[in-house]
Order: sequence, then C-alpha cells, then structure tokens
Amino acid sequence: MKTAAKVFIILGMVFGAIAILPLIFGGITLSKMKTANSKSDMMIWGILDIFFVGLIGGILILCVSDEEWANK
Repeated sequence: MKTAAKVFIILGMVFGAIAILPLIFGGITLSKMKTANSKSDMMIWGILDIFFVGLIGGILILCVSDEEWANK
C-alpha cells in the first residue's frame, strides 16, 4: 500500500505542479516515508497530503498499517 500511496502522491505533484504547495508537501511526504517507523510518524503528513497534494494519496498514507512501516 505504501507503493500505491507514493504513486498517487507523485501524480498529485505532477497535476498540481502549477501551484507550488503540492510540490513542497509532496516532496516532504515522500522523504518522510523513507524514514518513518510507525503510523504515528506519518499521521500529520498524511493529513497535510490530503489537503495540499491529493485526496487518494493522503488517505492511503493514513491507511498503511504499522507492520508495513516497520518492514524496511
């Protein structure tokens, strides 16, 4: 599910490239996804992603389980 979230975040960044906020928040979210160890690490970035980048990518980040964040 992390891969699907990354894909939808990248799509949101591409389609929202005219505005600068999707690029900023999408890039930060993608970099935080590499270092996150639990669901609580990504909670705020998932919410910000819903508002500024894309609805589907943000929802998928919030739905990823703790087991997937622990597996690297």
